[in-house]
Parts: sequence; C-alpha cells; structure tokens
Amino acid sequence: MNALIPDEQIELQELQKRTDIAVISDDVASREELIDSLRRYLMLPRKDRRFSDYYSVRLFGCNVPDMFSTMRYRFKFESPVPVNETLFISEPDLYYNKKAFDEGLVNLCFVIGYSGSGKSVLTQDYEGEGIEKVELDDLVCVKDHYTLDELKTKGELLYSFFAGPGEKYYISREERDPFADHSEVFVRFIDFAREYAAVHKDKRFILEGIWTYLFFDDPSEFDDYAVFMKGTSLAKSKLRRMKREAGNSLAKSIDRILEFGVYAKDSALHDGNVDKWRHYFEKSPKTVIKPEDNVFTLLRGSIMSEINSINDCFVHGDAEGIKSIMESAKTSSDMDIAEKAVVIEECRRALVDMA
Repeated sequence: MNALIPDEQIELQELQKRTDIAVISDDVASREELIDSLRRYLMLPRKDRRFSDYYSVRLFGCNVPDMFSTMRYRFKFESPVPVNETLFISEPDLYYNKKAFDEGLVNLCFVIGYSGSGKSVLTQDYEGEGIEKVELDDLVCVKDHYTLDELKTKGELLYSFFAGPGEKYYISREERDPFADHSEVFVRFIDFAREYAAVHKDKRFILEGIWTYLFFDDPSEFDDYAVFMKGTSLAKSKLRRMKREAGNSLAKSIDRILEFGVYAKDSALHDGNVDKWRHYFEKSPKTVIKPEDNVFTLLRGSIMSEINSINDCFVHGDAEGIKSIMESAKTSSDMDIAEKAVVIEECRRALVDMA
C-alpha cells in the first residue's frame, strides 16, 4: 500500500514521478495529455486510485474524475473532429458582464439559449426592476399578436422599432413573403436595440432569444453589453418544452418531436457560431461560469463530497471513520435512497480495500 505523504509535503512534481499515483494537473497542455492522464489513473488498482484522489483534493480541491470533467471543458474546442455537443450535452451557463449589468453600468443584456433552456426563469430575477424585456420570438409576424398600441404597453423599445425604422416588418403571417430573408428582422432589431440603449442610458433592457448568436458571427461586437448564455443542450431544452406545452395532447407531442428535427438541423448548421460565442466569452475574466443546477448535479456533488471523506479516512487507515460515515448514511434523513446506496457501497469497498 502507498505510504501516506504529509499534507505539507505534497508536491505535484514529485507525484508525477511516481507510478503508483496519477493525478490530473491544472496545467495540462492539450486534450491528448488530459486523456492520457485519465487513462493512467484508470489503470491503477483501486487502492492507488484512492490515494490519487486524496492528493488531487489536497492540490486542486477536487478528485481526479472531477478534475477531468473540469479540464475537459477547457479543451472542448481543440478536438480535431468537430462535435456538435450542444445538441445533446448540456454545458455550463456563461454570465458575461453580469456584475456590470446588475449595478447599472451596462444597460443592455442578451440572454441566449434554446427554447426550453431556462432563459425565462433566469430573467424572472429581473422582473419588477424597471427593466424592459423583449422576447425575440415576438418579432415574427408581430401584427398577428399585437396592435401598435398594445406594443406600446409592452415597452417603448418594441414600439419605437415597429412604429419607426422597423415599420415594414410589422406584418401578419399572411403578409409574410415566404422567400424573404427571415433573419433580417432579427438583425435589424438587434442593431436598433443597441442604438436605442445607447441613447436611453437611464433604462435597462433584456433581449431574450437564440437568434443573436445565430445571425451575428462576431461575438466581439457585444463586448460592451451583458451576455448570458444558457448551456442547456438542444435535446434537453426541447424535452422540457414538449413537457411544458404538449400536455396530454398526442398531436402536440408529435408536433414537438418533429420540431426537434428542425431545430437540430438549424443548430447543426450554425453550431460553429454557438461554439465561437461560448469560446469567446468563457475566456473573459468578466464571465462567471456556472454549472447547471439540477437534481443530478446537486446529487453528484453531494456524493463526491462523501466519497472524498471516505478516501480521506482510507489513506489515514481510519476504518472506524469509514464505518461512521456508513452508519450516518444509513440513518440520514437528508440523503435520498440513491445517494445512500452509493455512499454505503463505497464504504464497504473502502473497508475491503483496507483489509
């Protein structure tokens, strides 16, 4: 068994020389190096993996599998094979210039994500604060839904556009030219909104919808604004929307399934833009990167915390500590049945490894 290194003597360079320890450094230089580090970790006996996780927590604050997940995101864009991960795999939310927007230093915010990704839930935090919010989906065939007077009650920004430079876009579905450039209204409105916000510094505005990064190739054009990007995948977003809108109607459910194919095709065509925007803003020190808070991530975080405690007891030869964690899990009213099962089984394995 590994000999325990005192915490004050744990050094990455020394660990990397050892064959019985494998940790993932926070300065790995490439995706290939990252995968190779994980491969060396997985090839170790389980006892050595426990020591590796212990040292990883001491050095980086998380165990090796969590370190791999963190570093994997950094190298997503360096894959030699383009992968449209945003279709099926959720990624962290990005909040660029959030502090500046919250403090009123920036007065225009773009909230971007698929329908069903949680954009509306996010912007609920800003309701009732004198902020004008525009859903970009409302720009399409707006005449079918609102008179000009009704637009005025929704907000001066929308009304000013359709009553002024965007007058030709105030149309119904029947008036819409099927051969026209459907991106034009979004581009013209977003450009107008940026000019309008620059003149009305005393007001704040939120533009919500996916169309911003679909039709603007250069994210640096938005450096002076706040940009919140939901990372929820297309698949998960559409399932949420199906559940929210379809109800018990089979016809609506089928419509939503067919709609997924349309959105997936559109996203695949523009996925380079999505990745470009994420890659651009995630590197900024003004961006807060926040993993999606859901039942799975919260449960996983709780379980990992317990496993780290088990490994801590293991490397210190504290069998009684592991037994205590097991008993606490059995009687806990805070853990659900899945968390209890994982923690109890991990305690049993650790005790076997100590024998």
